[in-house]
Amino acid sequence: MSDGSNFKDPFNIWYLLAALGVLMAMPLLNMICGWFVFYITK
Repeated sequence: MSDGSNFKDPFNIWYLLAALGVLMAMPLLNMICGWFVFYITK
């Protein structure tokens, strides 16, 4: 049996932070694009 010295954890805290950042940014990105279109068409 291996002692786990060559084992890399597939779940990293940076993956979780990136996923949360994407989930938070998706509605904000839509809102920012809406503002951009609103101000560019004035």
